[in-house]
Amino acid sequence: MTATLFKSYPLENDLEMAALVLAGLPAAVLKRLGAFLGIRAAKVGSIVNISEKTLDRRLKSGARLKPDESERIARLMRIVDLAVTVLDSQDSARRWLQRPLRELGGRTPLQMTATEPGAREVERVLGRIEHGIFA
Repeated sequence: MTATLFKSYPLENDLEMAALVLAGLPAAVLKRLGAFLGIRAAKVGSIVNISEKTLDRRLKSGARLKPDESERIARLMRIVDLAVTVLDSQDSARRWLQRPLRELGGRTPLQMTATEPGAREVERVLGRIEHGIFA
């Protein structure tokens, strides 16, 4: 698990996460995701459909994200957490999330997390890896 990366977020408790999402996650969580993935916070923002200008404004003011933005970030956090768990390493997860996969039509798992159906497909691929169907 990515306990150190997301320790203040109860990713496995939907009820608690729903409350946090409705209240708005802090914009700074995009910086943590970017640091973990080795990409800029603005790139993380583009993955979850938050413009660079909006993100810069929120980061500078310390504002919280809107609920719809928070939901997309929470989805990405859930996928990152699952990838680390299934692949048994942060480094392996980081590489896997950014690698185009045949199973995802040549798109990366990160690209697929832009939508809920795409994220569910990434979860299915991780489930198959976890059960040894393919690696």
